[in-house]
Amino acid sequence: MRVSKRSLAAAAALVLVFFAGFVLAKGLDRTGSSAPAQRQADRYRQVLADLERSYYKPVDAAKLGQAGIAALLASLHDPYTVYFSPQQAKQFGQELSGTYSGIGIAVAPKAGRPTVLKVFPGSPAAQARIIPGEEIVRVDGVSTAGLSGSATVARIAGSAGSTVRLQLRRPAASRPIELTLTRRAISLPLTTSRLLRDHSTKVGYVALSSFSQGAGRRVRQAIAGLQQRGARWIVLDLRDNGGGLVSEAGNVASDFLPAGKTVVTMQGLHSAKDVVKTSGGTPTRLPLVILVNGNTASASEIVTGALQDYRRATVIGTRTFGKGVVQTVLPLSGGAALKITIASYRTPLGRDINHKGLEPSIVVGGHAGQGTDRVLARALRFIATVHQGS
Repeated sequence: MRVSKRSLAAAAALVLVFFAGFVLAKGLDRTGSSAPAQRQADRYRQVLADLERSYYKPVDAAKLGQAGIAALLASLHDPYTVYFSPQQAKQFGQELSGTYSGIGIAVAPKAGRPTVLKVFPGSPAAQARIIPGEEIVRVDGVSTAGLSGSATVARIAGSAGSTVRLQLRRPAASRPIELTLTRRAISLPLTTSRLLRDHSTKVGYVALSSFSQGAGRRVRQAIAGLQQRGARWIVLDLRDNGGGLVSEAGNVASDFLPAGKTVVTMQGLHSAKDVVKTSGGTPTRLPLVILVNGNTASASEIVTGALQDYRRATVIGTRTFGKGVVQTVLPLSGGAALKITIASYRTPLGRDINHKGLEPSIVVGGHAGQGTDRVLARALRFIATVHQGS
């Protein structure tokens, strides 16, 4: 079956839309263009036309268009700049709002392969007995090598009632396993909190799962409730928190710092310097410990770095992930989108943490889901020591 000229034009338009987003990142508006980009677009149309006329097999123009975008983005060697199909773009937006349709897992890259960080209780993933630490090898038969956590989640997400095929590799397993799961609406639990009693000191524990919309408000509410119950310290657990919205990083930092303090400074080649500062309100004055690990990334590192720079918190755990860049989402035609890295950032003291991470004040390994929580236990010992010495 021959591909129509209309189909080929649509594929070419898809690539041209990408070029428009790329030009926008160069500081031009959507209607602007540059000579090199135009020449490349013209060449691309010529190649499509030649394939239609001369290739010895039928040509899937839409598939060629997707491949062209994938090749462009792959040449950047930036796992955070990704193309989202209309469905993936919709799901990504829902994920940031705290509700989406999927299987109920959090994902982050590890050794070049997306790896399961968390499995939410009662979710399809939990019912299928997926566990943290499993590598996601393929989604619906497509390799996930080199994908970021958000790009992988966007591939896995989909309309409620639809199915997704996963190929997973479990630690120490000889071969991958295949699972088919049915997606459903997932409401992400932003915070969990409880009052801990250790050495006669009441400690308020707050775990934040992501920096989705409302994170700052939820943390503030949790702290207020714990203070009413007599908490004298706060432990903020950011382990396995892969980040989210920079605005919510500012809101969470505002829960602990007075108004007007610099939280993060962002700047890119084609974007103006942007300084996020704490907002008004009444931050808690309770002493603070932050728990981190190698999956603490992005917005989590922004908050940790700011509170560490101001000596507002003692950081306990292992070195953080080291994602010192920020992205924005550019809409494309038909509901698709381009998530693109637009700037790097610095902590209030000017530290660049990209590919370096943040070093805790007290280094100790361990995970909440692996028997005794050694990191939390060490935090409680630290609090007891300081409390006894005060």
